[in-house]
Amino acid sequence: MKNIINVGEKLKNARISCNLTQEEASEKAGCAPRYIGQLETNQSMGSIPLILKLCSIYGITLNDLYSDYLDLESNTDLTKIIGYFKLNDEHKKIIENNISFMNKLEKN
Repeated sequence: MKNIINVGEKLKNARISCNLTQEEASEKAGCAPRYIGQLETNQSMGSIPLILKLCSIYGITLNDLYSDYLDLESNTDLTKIIGYFKLNDEHKKIIENNISFMNKLEKN
């Protein structure tokens, strides 16, 4: 049976705790209010960039949303990825350059 991820209630609670309406949240996230409603009722999973943007707007992490579905003890890669998205653009570029360099070394 396919696992279904239901994070709509968590998104709704996070939005409400920020005292935002669906319209206000959608304006900040750059999407339609109807789409926020679809996310909150699990009618849509949402794109990764949108989910990350909503997490930022609501002051929550991906772990907050998906903790029911993740083995957080063994999921250090996700923590690293989340850490990357919290970096400023200059630091992200440094990481990207290092990855490119390391990939070139691996090919040789």
